[in-house]
Amino acid sequence: MRIVQRIAFVIGFAALTAPAFAGSMPPDFAEKLQAMGRKIVVPETNALYAPLHQMAPFPGIKIARDLKYGPAERNRLDVFSADGANGARPVLLYVHGGGFNRGDKTAPNSPFLDNVAVWAARNGMVGVNMTYRLAPQSTWPSGPQDMGAAVKWVRDNIKEYGGDPQRIYLMGSSAGAGHVVAQMKFTRQPPEKVHRFLLTLLRGAIGADAVTAALAG
Repeated sequence: MRIVQRIAFVIGFAALTAPAFAGSMPPDFAEKLQAMGRKIVVPETNALYAPLHQMAPFPGIKIARDLKYGPAERNRLDVFSADGANGARPVLLYVHGGGFNRGDKTAPNSPFLDNVAVWAARNGMVGVNMTYRLAPQSTWPSGPQDMGAAVKWVRDNIKEYGGDPQRIYLMGSSAGAGHVVAQMKFTRQPPEKVHRFLLTLLRGAIGADAVTAALAG
């Protein structure tokens, strides 16, 4: 069996994490996006989409913050689960981007990236957001090592939060997607029975970027 399952997704990151799909977008959104031009403007884009998302606290969602999955200071993750959920639910483990040298699993006074795990918890899953060691302080292979440690923690502990350790789905954007692929392809002993999927963001569009697609082989 190949380590990497090649499954193509045509899903927009914004559509996935928005409170609803295109019908919920304000009518002036298209004009505002066009005004930004064809360039990456993260602060402006975040400011545009943030009002569409709820801020914590999230009714009906239990959150366990800053759980340690390894010895490093940044080996932390958050677990989001729905109140009153029955049965073992699939687990969505999300890995943030940031060019390998910045970023975190959540941000003060912002709905991002809690919105990813909240979406998971409200749609029949347990959501897990993780962070990891950053460059230049940490170098290869710290990314795959942190990914493997986080997946092992989820596999060993997620039952306590209503999750199914046999159904863990990895999701990453940008640098996080690179770590997902690196863990899948280059770790000598990847975690067993993990369903490995890659969804990444390219300039605010949909699909997978060329770098992570090349890494996936």
